[in-house]
Amino acid sequence: MEKIKLSVKNREEKTPNQLRREAKIPATMYGSGEASKSVQVDEKEFSRLPAAAFSHVIDLDVGNGKPVSALIRHVQRQSTTSKVLNVEFYKVRLDQEITITVALKFVGEAEAVTIKGGQLTHNHEEVEIECLPNDIPDFIEVDLSALKEIEDAIHFSDLKVSPKIKILNAMDDVVAKAIEIREAAEEVETPAADGADAEVSTAEGEGTASPSASSDQAGTPANKGK
Repeated sequence: MEKIKLSVKNREEKTPNQLRREAKIPATMYGSGEASKSVQVDEKEFSRLPAAAFSHVIDLDVGNGKPVSALIRHVQRQSTTSKVLNVEFYKVRLDQEITITVALKFVGEAEAVTIKGGQLTHNHEEVEIECLPNDIPDFIEVDLSALKEIEDAIHFSDLKVSPKIKILNAMDDVVAKAIEIREAAEEVETPAADGADAEVSTAEGEGTASPSASSDQAGTPANKGK
């Protein structure tokens, strides 16, 4: 993939809001054992970055003819408009391994689901890896065709990756699994006594099922450099 480039300039002596009104994004550049530096980025140029720029090393043009290799580590956005308020660039050394999170891409068909009637569950959508900056993949594939029978599972140890990449998640952790579909609906009848309508009263917290919120564990640690 061709290296993505972005121009950055030393931050002007203006408040962050003044810069934003002038279509400039306040930013910070740090890492590689050097002190952090306040810079700014053109808002329009930043908005044109491809999606790959947020998971791969990019070249920052700092104006001295020598590009700086960096990762976009954090982007702060306004909650109501998604306008970019601040950006953090983490400078990396191309000869030094880093830890980063990349997406999992689910491919293939699970026979346990399509033929055996099971249900597919995903426990993770991302994976944490360690590799050299230039070896960061766009994603890591999860081949669902390995799920032949209900209760079959794919663990992190089953993922096929380049020898240049080390998976940091627990190897026995389940990524995806085919499970049996269980129907729990039951019909409840209320009997009448002596032909009269029976009155049913339910005390609070007794004989009722209250809904509870559930969340999927995605395993999404922020990108971090070593």
